[in-house]
Amino acid sequence: MPDPFAPLAAMIYGSGQGPEMDRILESVAHDLAADGLRLAGAVQHTAHPASSPRCGMVLEDLGSGGIHPIAVDPGIEVQGCRMEPEKIETLAMLAGEAIDRGADLFVLNRFGKNEIAGRGYRDVISEAVSRGIPVLVGVSSANAGKWDAFANAGYERLDIDGEAARAWCRKAVDARRRQREQTCLMKT
Repeated sequence: MPDPFAPLAAMIYGSGQGPEMDRILESVAHDLAADGLRLAGAVQHTAHPASSPRCGMVLEDLGSGGIHPIAVDPGIEVQGCRMEPEKIETLAMLAGEAIDRGADLFVLNRFGKNEIAGRGYRDVISEAVSRGIPVLVGVSSANAGKWDAFANAGYERLDIDGEAARAWCRKAVDARRRQREQTCLMKT
């Protein structure tokens, strides 16, 4: 009988906890990759402090390890730190390719404005879940209602804790492997 473990989890974080969430998910992703898991998705790094005149938001594509700037061109006058949706779309395509190559796990630092609007990583998250690939996502409490609507409340809510996230990811990946092995045995 297949393991009924749900392959979707979210870490809901409050106002001001975004940088902590970024550090946790980056650490979790790197530890799991070092354990040999094939990852898809992205984690955020900030190359410059948000208070600096140049915003240095970059995403690390977990499938390739590439670092990609996502902020609006620093020559354009904007207030605050803003990302370019086209760059996010390109990175989402890379994540989709990592899923096609057989990713074990999908990790995303934010379910944000792009995903709420039906863009960004939204379709990639859906594709990963439909293939049974475990998905771990960071979600701002400000976006929690939109996330709930997207996920149909069919997810596990995790504390903002790296060890809890690692444990969930390992359990989810192991459950998927057992399920795939059982499926293969049933076909023979």
